[in-house]
Amino acid sequence: MSEENLEIVRRVYEAVARRDTATVLAMYDPEIEWRPWRDLTGRSVYHGLEDLRTFYREWYEAWENYEESYEELIDAGEHVVVVATGRGRGRASGVPVQWTQYGTWTIRAGKIVRVVWFPTREQALAAAGLSE
Repeated sequence: MSEENLEIVRRVYEAVARRDTATVLAMYDPEIEWRPWRDLTGRSVYHGLEDLRTFYREWYEAWENYEESYEELIDAGEHVVVVATGRGRGRASGVPVQWTQYGTWTIRAGKIVRVVWFPTREQALAAAGLSE
C-alpha cells in the first residue's frame, strides 16, 4: 500500500503543475483536514473540499507567481512525508521568496484524508511516527 501512497502524492504534484484542479481535488477525501504550518491566510485548519478550495484561492491570490515541487517523498505506511520547496514572487511586494516545508500526508483507502505542514523535517517525521 505504501508505494501506492507515494504515487498518489506524486500525482497530486503533477496535477498541480498542470493547474488541473479537478484531478487534484479528486485525490482528496471529501472530509480532508488541511493544516498549513504558517497562518498566512487567517486560518490554521481547513476542513473539507470547499475549505481546501478556499485555502488555495487565498494562497494563490497572494502571489504574482508561485510554484511548489517536492524534493523527497518518504514512505511511512499510511503516511507520506513530503519535503517540498516553494518559490514565488509576492503580488503586492514583488519580492521573490523560496522556502522548504515538510508535510505529513495521511492516506486511507486511496484518498488523502489529512495534510499537516511543519517548519522542520524532524517535526514531520515525528508526526508520521518516524525519526531521523
